[in-house]
Amino acid sequence: MSFKEYTGCLHIHLNPEQYDKCLDTIAQCARNSGLNFLILTPHTPRNKKHNDYFPCEGYRNKVMILTGEEADEKSPFNHLIVYGEKNWVGRQSIQKIIKRIENNSLLAFAAHPNGKHRIFGIESNHQWTKKEFLDSITGMEVWSLLFDFASKTNPSNMILRYLCFPGNLTGPCDFTMRLWNKMLSKRRFVGIAGLDIHPLKYGFRYLDVKKRFGYEFVFKTLRNHILVDTEFTGDISMDRDIVLNAMKKGRLFFANDLLADSCGFFFGSEDKTKTMGDCFLTGERLIIEITEEADIKVVNSRETIYFEKTKRVGIKASVEGFFRVEVYYKKRPWIFSNPVYIKELNDEKFSTNKYR
Repeated sequence: MSFKEYTGCLHIHLNPEQYDKCLDTIAQCARNSGLNFLILTPHTPRNKKHNDYFPCEGYRNKVMILTGEEADEKSPFNHLIVYGEKNWVGRQSIQKIIKRIENNSLLAFAAHPNGKHRIFGIESNHQWTKKEFLDSITGMEVWSLLFDFASKTNPSNMILRYLCFPGNLTGPCDFTMRLWNKMLSKRRFVGIAGLDIHPLKYGFRYLDVKKRFGYEFVFKTLRNHILVDTEFTGDISMDRDIVLNAMKKGRLFFANDLLADSCGFFFGSEDKTKTMGDCFLTGERLIIEITEEADIKVVNSRETIYFEKTKRVGIKASVEGFFRVEVYYKKRPWIFSNPVYIKELNDEKFSTNKYR
């Protein structure tokens, strides 16, 4: 069996009042950047009148455009990236948002769990404060392009940070990685990368002299790669389900593809019939393959179990829990996989409840 690999970007903002004027441009930028799909996530509009935004899903310039939302409870905290609904779910209490998500089996990811910055000298805080609700959602945005850059930027270093972007990306922060590991020790919890890109307003677009914060360039950076059993058909309703099912299961890895092309990365069984998001038995052998020699790190529920510079490695699934992979290219963060899940042969409770 050979999985099909498709590449897309998530957490993309646009003005829902003007979506029809910019979708073809965004799709062309995505095609020029080599993407197969995009998922848009404008903030919930205050008046919620723009429901005609959701039916704009479809193929444009040979790129699949899917519509989502960054929902919030009228607060800078606890933002949720929501996919699968055709009406706005945000600007109400987090309890009501979560109930809507559960009742409609929506995909939902905690946006930038440790998101805060002082770009303009005043702290802007967008963290997740109600962690008790994480058990009710699909997963979290592990690597945020915006907050990777912004969290270390302030008025005194802004110009230098801009000139060095994206070479100064440092990867997911320690807080977010610890939170991801904690959640994975309890249940399936899918990790994604998000851009959190917003259209530049007014004079800012003229200050972007290197064109680093436009859609086309940013689409070349943090990408999500899904591995699926079925090729895209060109039918939006079928292909949408292929993407969302892969994301729900965690059959994806995310990478900084501007650093090096990560296409061809594989983490799974030796015969390549199982991969990220799948369950394995203790004692089974797993393989990791990459196209460029780099430092491969394997983390399980307890510790780092492997770290070596290579292009291919085989490891034994020795203990219950999760195994995930991090790859560092020339000492810089490159690829982060979703986990495979390891269970004992006769542990039915583990397989049916913990990582369903």
